[in-house]
Amino acid sequence: MNAFAKFSLQGYMNDVLKARLTDQISITLALGVLVGLAVIVLGPMPALGGILGVIVLIAAFTHPEIVILLVLCFVLNLIPHRFNLKINLLIGHFFVSDLLLIWLFLVIVYRVFMDNSFSFLKIPMDIPLIIFFAAVVLGVGTAVFRFGISFKDAQVGAHWLMYYLVFFAVTNLIRTKKQLHRLIRGMFFISLLVASTIIFQTVLGRSVLLMDARILGGEQLIRFRHPGILAIYIAIITLICDIALRRNHQFRLFHSLIVLVLGVVLIMTYSRNLFISGTISIVILIFILRGFQRSWLAGHFLLIACTVTGMAALLIITEREFFILKYYATFIDRISHIFSETIVTYDETILIRWDEIRYAWAHIVKHPITGIGWLNDYRPPFWEGDVTMSFVHNAYVWILLKSGLLGLIPFLWLSIRFLRRGFQHWRDIQDDFLRSVTLGLSLAFLGIMISNLVAPTLVVDWRVAIIGVIIGINELILMNNNDKERYEEG
Repeated sequence: MNAFAKFSLQGYMNDVLKARLTDQISITLALGVLVGLAVIVLGPMPALGGILGVIVLIAAFTHPEIVILLVLCFVLNLIPHRFNLKINLLIGHFFVSDLLLIWLFLVIVYRVFMDNSFSFLKIPMDIPLIIFFAAVVLGVGTAVFRFGISFKDAQVGAHWLMYYLVFFAVTNLIRTKKQLHRLIRGMFFISLLVASTIIFQTVLGRSVLLMDARILGGEQLIRFRHPGILAIYIAIITLICDIALRRNHQFRLFHSLIVLVLGVVLIMTYSRNLFISGTISIVILIFILRGFQRSWLAGHFLLIACTVTGMAALLIITEREFFILKYYATFIDRISHIFSETIVTYDETILIRWDEIRYAWAHIVKHPITGIGWLNDYRPPFWEGDVTMSFVHNAYVWILLKSGLLGLIPFLWLSIRFLRRGFQHWRDIQDDFLRSVTLGLSLAFLGIMISNLVAPTLVVDWRVAIIGVIIGINELILMNNNDKERYEEG
């Protein structure tokens, strides 16, 4: 724990514990009275929420990684959206996740001015991220003042992309190796929880809804569009790197099992773009690895393949139907469509996406520098009832259309710099686990960039918080490797 937290909280708790028994009883009674009054005035649920809120506010000083993970739970819909309450404050409406993110920023500001041992960390990714977000804010002004879009509508894009700024909470508040490890493992745990929720939802069907994700398809076979799928994809690529790179890794078999489970869930989402991007990332990984590492990885892939084949054969022999086999067959059918003539018909979406680019380009040519602003329609409806006239499937065209070159250039600068630093320095990292995480997150982000040619997960909603987190994690690992004195072991 950092020195500030020790002084401000642990020191106070130690004073309480060393106090006389009568003083301890007085403090306990005072707290009990305050809780009782809160229950009487506000009601039991608001009072409980207030108590939990105070705990979270304190945790931002002592265990900021827990608050960052809580933000991810909200934006990835692990905590259903209906619990991410919209709170009306004097200066506007804020979701709970917004307030948590803002509180993390305030903790940084407070500690910069009040804690002599704390200083704001300046790193290479700061400037492009700040410029990018400034361009996003400018895009709101462009939509409002040049195109007459209401501020309430225009600010939606900036609201989403504000979550990239969680990067600064990661790089400035995570100060120990234990905090960094908890953040990484917590992110993997969130991906497992999301996967478990999707599996249980599949078993239960539509009768009981466990999530707020979009559920498509018929009664027998449903498809999920869950924001947490991005976390699942990142976990798969990173765990595969961990299997290949870590020496004397006692959890290889367990990680192989996790990869199998997460891979099954990814297939259940029918995400062709992530499957293809992940395949490209794994091929690149194979070229990067040394001979014995390739052998390790091939052995574990063979183990996974034998496990899957054995389970499928058992189900076929016993003539039992299992929903996973149905998902697999449908997924393979969707993949095969990529290589069929139907891919260039309007039965698929590729022509629609091409039409989007054509309409967007007409506006980009007219407004190349600032774009047309956020939530500004750029095309006519493609079908009756179409309400997605401001949506673009290509994330880079989206940024260029909405915020112009002022937004696209710093975004590409940020992305390329992140990839360059990761691929250039991952071999220099001493810690086996952190080395595999650095390479895994770099490969995962490369795959996400490829998939965003057809699915704009880098800009589409507040799930982008996980991108800010993984960029921050890689930067922390690189700084920890280059400046070991900066990080405490505790």
